Amino acid sequence: MADLITERRPFVDGQWLRGAGGELAVSSPASEEVVARVEAASPAQTESAVLAARRAFDSGPWPTLTSKERIAAVLRMADALEARRAELVETVIQEAGCPRRVTEMAQVGMALDSIRELCELYGRMPAWEHNEAPLADHLVGGDVRLSIRRFEPAGVVAAITPYNFPFITNVWKVVPALLAGCTVVLRPSPLTPLEAIVFGEAAEEAGLPPGVLGVVPETGSEGGELLTTHPAVDLVSFTGSTDVGRAIAAQAAPSLKRLILELGGKSAQLHLPDTFEGGGIGKVVQGVMTVFASHAGQGCSLQTRLLVPESKRAEVLDALEKVVTGLPIGDPSDPANLIGPLITAAQRDRVDGIVSDAVSSGAKLVTGGRRPPQLERGWFYEPTLLDAPSPDNPAAAREIFGPVVTVLGYRDIEEAVAIANHSEFGLSCGIYTGDLQQGLSIAERIRSGTVQINTSWASGYTPMGGYKQSGYGRERGAAGIRAFQELKHVVVGGFAPPGR
Repeated sequence: MADLITERRPFVDGQWLRGAGGELAVSSPASEEVVARVEAASPAQTESAVLAARRAFDSGPWPTLTSKERIAAVLRMADALEARRAELVETVIQEAGCPRRVTEMAQVGMALDSIRELCELYGRMPAWEHNEAPLADHLVGGDVRLSIRRFEPAGVVAAITPYNFPFITNVWKVVPALLAGCTVVLRPSPLTPLEAIVFGEAAEEAGLPPGVLGVVPETGSEGGELLTTHPAVDLVSFTGSTDVGRAIAAQAAPSLKRLILELGGKSAQLHLPDTFEGGGIGKVVQGVMTVFASHAGQGCSLQTRLLVPESKRAEVLDALEKVVTGLPIGDPSDPANLIGPLITAAQRDRVDGIVSDAVSSGAKLVTGGRRPPQLERGWFYEPTLLDAPSPDNPAAAREIFGPVVTVLGYRDIEEAVAIANHSEFGLSCGIYTGDLQQGLSIAERIRSGTVQINTSWASGYTPMGGYKQSGYGRERGAAGIRAFQELKHVVVGGFAPPGR
């Protein structure tokens, strides 16, 4: 087995520091054993990282480099991270408890691919564009004038990332910000700091100027609060719960910081009646398995509300019970296991509490709903299937962030759309049908930042973000890069047309 990421300290202003914020013990959620000890940054060291990023932006070369020069530097970082692929896989498994297959493909593989995709995409994006004014407005008397929009880096970025998909989320924040010309201070979840500290190693190997990227792991939240309130920070990019997102918005408001908030979700997977023709129930089973196998349901965009025709509800529940009951759960380092642990004992208790509330409110527990009796250690929870009486049931309304799928029936398409939209969240939705025209028509009516019809697609080229309480702003794709830029209107005049 490969070693874990080796560095264990804050990275500030191009230097590795002795952490002054105490020791951060990183535990495996599968074994409950400490797998690494990290020297945490103190609030003063976090402020030093902010001030270094400010200097690097205001006086350093990074924002004024050409796009090709910044792309080359980020690609050197990509090479440094690629060289650590094996260590990254083992680190994700041990830190986050994510099963090996998902770790290799999504947590690490997709992340490394995204770096190069984002670089390629940024290389095709213009730094300035003409505004869409009528041709006649470009002429003033006998002179010509231009109206141009120019895209410039937003400034100092505070990137605050979660525990569930930490490495890939770090990539989706740090890489677009650096490409745009921003400087970045990365503050990871205290539960998964190693997958952020590795960016300091990559920045050092790539030769990034001091202060361009700082990494400040911490034991608590004081450093994070400093980042969201510090006057030297221009933009905060946060992924996490809606409650914390609201707090960050309030903290950032006095200084009017720009915000990118990728928050909670309660996504639906809507199976239209035609998907059941010709034994199509297998598509439903596959969709549900995807939720359980995707890091034990610890994903904000996972489609955990299953919407099926009322006439097929009993058949679906019967088929799912037979499959879900036998899903392999256990040590995430074993590739035979599809389901690993939840991140902490507190999160497992929270999931169990919501399941209990759902049953008390009328939901039927079809299978699961407990700690696996054969696993004495680790924060495991059985894959759980609930049959909910209404979309207001706690299991259908609350973000659970665990291996729980809730089944809801609908009588017609109008009711299906209403149920899909019956949520305070609007992050993602899946529509499954053989009638693409109908699928597209329904997609237009879904209040969600992403709608997937019969397939999924997440890469450096595709944007992600939410409606309603799922946040605002976008990550990834052209929109995700533009989110780290300011738009400046430049007007140029006072010159005559050629030949005059």
